[in-house]
Amino acid sequence: MLGLPCAVARGEVTDEANATEEVVVSCLYHMGEFGADSIRACVDRDLSAVRGLSRYPDAVKEIVARCTRQMRQNGWSMVKACADRDIEAAAALAAYATEHEALVERCRTEMGKHGAAKVKACVDQAIESDEPSKKD
Repeated sequence: MLGLPCAVARGEVTDEANATEEVVVSCLYHMGEFGADSIRACVDRDLSAVRGLSRYPDAVKEIVARCTRQMRQNGWSMVKACADRDIEAAAALAAYATEHEALVERCRTEMGKHGAAKVKACVDQAIESDEPSKKD
């Protein structure tokens, strides 16, 4: 059985035939005008992403669910890219929190609904813009 990322986030399991059908229809819609090779590459890429996402641990279920809601219309490879980016950013934010706790919280308030990568970008930008004043 292959669990679709959104199904994983809801605790459901969907079989591989349903995942394949969804991916094929999506790739036909998005890539059909570019020919069979493009459709095939899209299907292979998205099915690989679905398989990868189905193996992610429960600890990142919320990240996968948010990325699924926001990116699914663009294909499962985009959902996976979103999740991977946010998982990496969440780890960086945890390290930032010791030195820049207030800044991290401010950025979470401002950007949190967009995911950890946007929060990290907000923190990075604020830190970078503050650095010249520290040198003076």
